[in-house]
Amino acid sequence: MRNKLIIILLIISILPIGIVAQNNTNSPYTRFGYGKLVDASFGRTSAMGGATLGFRSKSTINPANPASYSCIDSTSFLFEMGVSGLFSNYSLKDSLSGKISSTSKVTGNLDSFAMQFPVTKWLGMSAGIIPYSFAGYNFATKDSTKMPHPTNDSLIVRNNQTFSGSGGISQVYLGLSVDLFKRLSLGVNGYYMFGSVVNKRSVAISSTDGNITYDSFQDMEFRVNSFNMRFGLQYHQPLRQGKDMLVVGAIYEFQSPFHSTSSATTVSLVSGSTADTVASVARASDFKFELPNVYGGGISYLVDNKLLINADFQYQQFASAQFMSRKDTLNNRMKISGGVEYIHKPNGNRYIDRMSWRIGGNYTNSYINVNGFGTKDFALTAGVGFPFLHSKSVLNLNFEYGKIGSMANSLLNEQYFRLGVNLTLNENWFFKPVIH
Repeated sequence: MRNKLIIILLIISILPIGIVAQNNTNSPYTRFGYGKLVDASFGRTSAMGGATLGFRSKSTINPANPASYSCIDSTSFLFEMGVSGLFSNYSLKDSLSGKISSTSKVTGNLDSFAMQFPVTKWLGMSAGIIPYSFAGYNFATKDSTKMPHPTNDSLIVRNNQTFSGSGGISQVYLGLSVDLFKRLSLGVNGYYMFGSVVNKRSVAISSTDGNITYDSFQDMEFRVNSFNMRFGLQYHQPLRQGKDMLVVGAIYEFQSPFHSTSSATTVSLVSGSTADTVASVARASDFKFELPNVYGGGISYLVDNKLLINADFQYQQFASAQFMSRKDTLNNRMKISGGVEYIHKPNGNRYIDRMSWRIGGNYTNSYINVNGFGTKDFALTAGVGFPFLHSKSVLNLNFEYGKIGSMANSLLNEQYFRLGVNLTLNENWFFKPVIH
């Protein structure tokens, strides 16, 4: 009863934080699209490269594939929450001088939390809050150009720009999963998506002779109030007289309107020694946005309850979905993930024998479009699971090193290191103790 009370208090205290938590990044790449997309993955699968679609476990919540919920024990209640800290380093090469400049940032956040419980022996349910995207950046660029002039050989035009943004989109989900024919599971998640992303930009252009002065300020806000659905299935087949387990999974989300309100305001000021100041204001609102078709498939193989191998493929058709009323703004996104987990003796007497060791990686063809170029992102992951001494609960530590973009094509090179802590509470709720 004491553990149950702790769980309830955690849920009540964390809920307001989860709703307002928005930012776990300081990347200039989050200026594009909806920010940095976050694939639903909790502590255990995050350390295995984020491969989730074929993952099925009685002791871990997997919102990425709702078909997994029916796997839970009929007497168990699961609660998971995770926090993380992120150290990022950014490098950019000046196209004129060739000089490389760099900067570093540190951020942190509550990532997500969820719960899962059985409804019947063949029906499971899960609910929680998970992020869809993060946006957060603050950077500036400077360049100068020598301009031809009939009387002034030293005329230079300077262009200074500053960019800032913040916010994010979160998802409250409720999911159900049902077992059919012993081997097949079907599931569905319903999402309520909310949040906002604000992007700001200022431009200041001036000449050394004072005849050219141009200032522009742009402010765009995107506010989300939308619903979405994800469908999943998993086929699970015992092998080698039940010593091994093969799981094949798939998910699908259909293209749908992204219900939102948006506004963009641009203020321009032009002045010079030969002209009065001219100000212009341009406003636009009610752009159309769409969520893309999402296809995904995954496979996992569990060997003797010790070695787990996961692999995923996911494809999101952003290029066919509207963003700011256009369909040529974003690229299609493709992600490949894989990883392994090893437990020496799941029921061993020594503590180290029951610890979980994980490693993985992923590669992503990003959906953002920067001056006609996309980014190729990859990450390497690792983690350790520390089981509680007298419980089925686990504390997971996750490590991730990632690289986004490159200095080729004048893009920014971003490298990051993430440390995550995930708590999985696994309690027996749905039974009555026998008193002798």
